[in-house]
Amino acid sequence: MPLKVHNTLTRKKEPFVSARPKVVRIYTCGLTVYAPMHIGHARTYCFWDVFRRYLEYRGYHVLSIINYTDIDDRIMQRASEREGAVDVAERNIAAFRRDCRKLHIKDYAVYTRATDFVDEQVDMAKRLIEKGHAYTVNGEVFYEVGTWAPYGELSGRKVDEQEVGASGRVEEDFARKRHPADFSLWKPTGAGQPSWRTGEEGWPTGRPGWHIECSAMSTALLGDHFDVHGGGIDNMFPHHENEIAQSEPLCGRPWVRYWLHPEHLDLKDMKMSKSLGNVISIEELLSRHGHDEARWFFVTQHYRCKLPFGWELLQQSAQGYARIKKLATVLAGKLSGATEAPLAPGAYASQRPEEERFPRMRHHYVHGQFGEHTERFIARFIEAMDDDLNTPNAVAAFFDYVSALYSAGIEQCEDRPSLLAVYRAIVRHLAVFGVEIAEPALYPELVPDYALAPAEGAAGRGGDAAIDRLIAMRQEARKAKDFAKADAIRNLLIEAGVVLEDTPRGPRWSFS
Repeated sequence: MPLKVHNTLTRKKEPFVSARPKVVRIYTCGLTVYAPMHIGHARTYCFWDVFRRYLEYRGYHVLSIINYTDIDDRIMQRASEREGAVDVAERNIAAFRRDCRKLHIKDYAVYTRATDFVDEQVDMAKRLIEKGHAYTVNGEVFYEVGTWAPYGELSGRKVDEQEVGASGRVEEDFARKRHPADFSLWKPTGAGQPSWRTGEEGWPTGRPGWHIECSAMSTALLGDHFDVHGGGIDNMFPHHENEIAQSEPLCGRPWVRYWLHPEHLDLKDMKMSKSLGNVISIEELLSRHGHDEARWFFVTQHYRCKLPFGWELLQQSAQGYARIKKLATVLAGKLSGATEAPLAPGAYASQRPEEERFPRMRHHYVHGQFGEHTERFIARFIEAMDDDLNTPNAVAAFFDYVSALYSAGIEQCEDRPSLLAVYRAIVRHLAVFGVEIAEPALYPELVPDYALAPAEGAAGRGGDAAIDRLIAMRQEARKAKDFAKADAIRNLLIEAGVVLEDTPRGPRWSFS
């Protein structure tokens, strides 16, 4: 079954076919950088990361672009005598990049700033005036929505139904507009505000409006027609609707092949937003849960459904994920602690039967004792993800796979190639979700492609070396028959949230 995605423009699932074979061009609306990212944004950008990862898993090469709106009324309002508008924007841009890395969101091919493309925005506004789609009033350029008959196709909102102030961006003098839904392409600026010259008599200086920024940047970098455009559901109207209206008169129809819009994350039945003051920062999220638990939580709900958020819900999700992570940890322990020589880097092909070694297929994990279980899992995983990125069904496939492996006796298995094939199947498909837990020595081909590759031999979270040392001290105490000391160390580890399990191969631990 080919990949199908729900196209917001047509309101139906459509087979995904990129304009250029094996290449997908995606433009994602980024932050207006007057404040840092919160977990509501994180859900949106983690979805776009999963979409990109799955496209790459299916063999596409993805050219992904994201923008920063770095000139805006709210940015200027945050400026002060000690910090200018540029400083506010750059500080929050840097925080966004750091937070994305903490969440293991892969780097975009290009990060654009609206202020880097002012000339392109001025040129678009000029051409829209020439074509009769825009007009000037007192140094401001407005787009006239009544000149574009298809306006409202994306959002389903017709021009005659628009409410005054629907954009919600800034207060505007609607008496100057030909229609209340008309929107600014170019704004005059006040004294001391960032300003650019246009060379136009009717609008000589000022700054770009919000909507034209993304039209100019995406077209300049991806061409007049590209594959996917999106952002959060809140971008659909008016931002994306206005983008289409101002772009298609210049580029032709369709400007974009597919529009995708992930839904909000809700906190106690309320949309999370900076204006409501109910935001949870990325720092707070990751102080309580690892990136893997956060990323797993985001995929437990379909991207087109609202995701209810609460710490107890995240904890329940983490407990389910722990069953999958535990099996990966068990397999890593059995493989790393085997008496045979350790696997050489890149030795994947040598673990296969002779007849399967060449050609080397990256997504071939079905050899060995558990091959039938793995084959069924991969088929279900792909079927789910091909159905409009149905991550909840892919999550269900993971749980059934792990249960089947335990029932098939994987804990008792000592066949190294069979165990390695399962381990790599688990961590490879977790990586599609942005859950990056593979140990470099066990999957040297995968880890370099991670958003945040672990150091060679790293165990995971900070503090692991200290825990390993305490466990080694406990082992020494047990050998010396100092059981009181051994028990004291074990109790200390339990207090620290460490689950310790003694196995024939030695102690194994994880965080509770």
